[in-house]
Amino acid sequence: MLVSFRLPLLNEEMDINDAAGIQALLEQLRSSQAWQEAVALPTAPNEPNIVPEPEESNSAPSASVAELLSQLRTEPDTSTLDRPSEPTPSLPKPTTPATPHLTPLTPTAPTADLSDLSRHLTFQQALPVIANLSGNPNLIQTLKSVRVLLTCLLELMFPSQMKDEQHALETRLMEERKAIVTKYEEKVKVAKTKASMIGSGMSKHEASMLSGAFHKELKSFDTERVLTAWDGLVSQQQDALSQLGIPIMFASTEPSHRESQQKVIQVLEGLL
Repeated sequence: MLVSFRLPLLNEEMDINDAAGIQALLEQLRSSQAWQEAVALPTAPNEPNIVPEPEESNSAPSASVAELLSQLRTEPDTSTLDRPSEPTPSLPKPTTPATPHLTPLTPTAPTADLSDLSRHLTFQQALPVIANLSGNPNLIQTLKSVRVLLTCLLELMFPSQMKDEQHALETRLMEERKAIVTKYEEKVKVAKTKASMIGSGMSKHEASMLSGAFHKELKSFDTERVLTAWDGLVSQQQDALSQLGIPIMFASTEPSHRESQQKVIQVLEGLL
């Protein structure tokens, strides 16, 4: 005999994975009147009078319970199934930054050489540059250790090596000049000896000839030997001062240039 009954929970959706909910539903089934009537029906004499388990019995009441349990399998939420799943936002793949193409810089030629610019400075324009250089202890130390002439009669400050070269040149030129004087002294001595041997003094003409030759050779030595060697040494010293960054200092034999250089040297001497 199939007994139909209705439980309030059957009209409600239930999650079949909810074990607590299913257990509560089974307890309600066992305590219902329909369940009690189904259990009270006579059974076969050979079968023990035990309450069949709902999931194992093949009787009609068991079938009703199984039918009730089948109703617990709720249909999946169509709203969830029909709704297209939102695509998982994918992180952008890390891109290797492109190496920028560097164009090699070609150094442009300066419009004017700095050393050339310093040559055209006036003495007034050179003063700020000298003031900046005065803070360089190496320059001051170098200037303290040198002494040389920019012109024939001007003493300048210069590196000690140049000072030694100047001293060596002065000594050599002095010895060469002294040799010329000694040569003519010997000539005068020989002339006087010859004159005394013949019982007469040196003639005025001979004395004038020896004196003229002597002064001519000395003048030639001073202009061609001494001044040329001295100018060469001064040019080397001018270049050395120019490399120290001192303005207006460059190799030149022009009187106006050397006059400006002399003023610069006087300022440098005031820093010492």
